[in-house]
Amino acid sequence: MKKVLILLALFFFSLSLGKSVYWLKDGFSFRRIHSLTRQDDLGLDDSVHNALSQTFYYLGRGRQCFAFASEDGKYVLKFPRTDIYSTPFWARVLPVPTYRTRLESAHKERERLLRNSFQLSFHFLQEETGLIAVHLGQTEKDSRMLTVVDAAGSTHRFPLYKTSFVLQFKYPLLIPAFSKALEKGDQEGAQKILDALIDVIVMRAKQGILNRDRSFLRNYGYDGRQAYQIDIGSFFTNDQLEETAVYQKSIQDSIDPIQEWLQEKAPAMLPRLKQRVDTELNNKLASLKDC
Repeated sequence: MKKVLILLALFFFSLSLGKSVYWLKDGFSFRRIHSLTRQDDLGLDDSVHNALSQTFYYLGRGRQCFAFASEDGKYVLKFPRTDIYSTPFWARVLPVPTYRTRLESAHKERERLLRNSFQLSFHFLQEETGLIAVHLGQTEKDSRMLTVVDAAGSTHRFPLYKTSFVLQFKYPLLIPAFSKALEKGDQEGAQKILDALIDVIVMRAKQGILNRDRSFLRNYGYDGRQAYQIDIGSFFTNDQLEETAVYQKSIQDSIDPIQEWLQEKAPAMLPRLKQRVDTELNNKLASLKDC
């Protein structure tokens, strides 16, 4: 009986230790960022390799990526959480073929959507997203390594050629600057930031690109002059909709949560928001009539 209790104690100690390490690292490990199944290699040139030669430090994670900031503060390196597209071990070994097939199909579709969003960002929205390079799947083997420091302070080195990642310029988040301007009563500064936010949304809409993620509190950056959509994992197109409908939906889907936020935080800015949106939509309708 004593041996059983000791074994149980060791088991739960090991389990709790593993969980503690997991939480300290915020769930990050190389196992969770293995290569995607298909190759995309966009924008990797000598300047990109030079930027990637420095150490990157843990920033945080979202639903789709782990993010690391470069030592010089200029870049963000994002690793897609590719483990979420893998079928779990229990589903591979248990006799559940129908469920396994459905799960694998869903994973492939989610991976396709993410890959498509990265491609749309690179080909049509580089300026608006600060995107520099995309590397998915495995490329020709070489000796280059990526060096990152995780949330617990541990250093990891990964072979670049077989690690999926995207590289973007690093911008301060927009919402703290916007909130600070509002708190200070700086209406002119707040309006400048709001206009920059609307500008980047409109530019995306002009490309016929929609966005599944309606959140804006952490998805936009601002450098004092221009806004950037720094979350690039939720873009898509819809060929079933007419051009006008795509344009309107792309803008409205992003404006609605901003409007809700302003209703609570700064209702005095709502008329300006409505005026800008109405102007952009009317201009689009007028341009289509002229065609």
